[in-house]
Amino acid sequence: MPKVQYEIVEHDGAWAYKVDDVFSETFPTHADALAAAEIAARQHELPGSTENIEFQDSAGRWHEQVAFGFDRPLTEVVDTPEVRNAAERRVPEQRSAFGTVLLLAATAFAIGYLLRLTQRR
Repeated sequence: MPKVQYEIVEHDGAWAYKVDDVFSETFPTHADALAAAEIAARQHELPGSTENIEFQDSAGRWHEQVAFGFDRPLTEVVDTPEVRNAAERRVPEQRSAFGTVLLLAATAFAIGYLLRLTQRR
């Protein structure tokens, strides 16, 4: 029985999982990519219905075959210590003091504006 590996990797400045050479969408954190890979791997093993399928091979030829719903591969999520350590070394960006002041000023302005609207009624 074939085994499909979902590997957690850094991709496009974020995290993803890949199967063979195909990458998933990116996730902001390693933990998110790991959780998504585990969900995808579990769903990949679930039996489905028997279907007629068409696919193209690497030479560009099309093939037709019957895919039996209970003929599912085993799956495995690969998360190496090196990848985990790289994720833990990343420090989330901190908001600058100026950014914090702007956020507080905008919040105060919004509250003041809403209070004035309620007093006019």
